[in-house]
Amino acid sequence: MKLSLNQAARICGRAKSTLLDAIKSGRLSAIKTTTGRYEIDPSELHRVFPFSAPEHPEPAFDRTPEPIPTTQENHSKTRELELEVQLLREMLEKAETNADHWRKMAERQQALLEDKRPKGFFKWLIGQ
Repeated sequence: MKLSLNQAARICGRAKSTLLDAIKSGRLSAIKTTTGRYEIDPSELHRVFPFSAPEHPEPAFDRTPEPIPTTQENHSKTRELELEVQLLREMLEKAETNADHWRKMAERQQALLEDKRPKGFFKWLIGQ
């Protein structure tokens, strides 16, 4: 559902002229209908002029889960995960070393491809 300029101004709490200026400057995209009115997508309006929060928000519930008590089963699972993290870090380190090696090889190859012939007199003269 598209919003008219009046509806959009009412929703975001701005003046119609402010929205019109934003449309003309390109900050806010809107479609101009054959009748000459603007249609504004609500998500586009919210992108440029974020809607204000209600004055009396409902209380938010604490959604953090309760911590799981430590048991022998949890301890063994934690140990397995720690080992997996250690192995992944070793793999990452090897991959970074390998990438550095190949980067150096590419730089050497690039250096070999560069033209190292002396410039001719005229090129030297004009600075090319």
